[in-house]
Amino acid sequence: MPPAMKSTEELKEYERRFIDEAWNRGEYGVIEETVSEDYVGHWFDMEEDDVDRDGLEAFIRAVREGFPDFHMDVEFMLAEDDMIAVGFTVEGTHDGEFMGIPATGKSGTSPGIFVHRFDDDGLVVEAWAVWDALGQMQQLGVVPESFTLASFLETGANLAKQDVLKLTAGR
Repeated sequence: MPPAMKSTEELKEYERRFIDEAWNRGEYGVIEETVSEDYVGHWFDMEEDDVDRDGLEAFIRAVREGFPDFHMDVEFMLAEDDMIAVGFTVEGTHDGEFMGIPATGKSGTSPGIFVHRFDDDGLVVEAWAVWDALGQMQQLGVVPESFTLASFLETGANLAKQDVLKLTAGR
């Protein structure tokens, strides 16, 4: 292992710090300290492209603006070689716009998993993430809990009436 590579315990400590500072407290300086300039994030983006380091920070900021009381709890961490997988549950109250959706004032939780790969300098260079976005939208009342074709079409019509689809199309 090159000298700058992190041990599995160091990877776990990095993740705890990153989650606490960036996600839970909105202290974005940790991103520049721990994420490579060459970072590539393979996860949902409004542009449907991979996300760079600036895009990662923009997404965390958008989450925290949409959910000012946002909190991420770690459920598990598995680390091996240059990668770590983190299972998490997030919670928060939708008190601001998020992804073009106006504030609903509703609270919710959502489980997810992300994986980080570290480069030889010990910085995060690549990431993958998934979370229960449908469940989140259902809890916020944006998508009906009983999801049928009829409810899907009704939801689309309601979002169009609120200009939500128009707002997200240009992002």
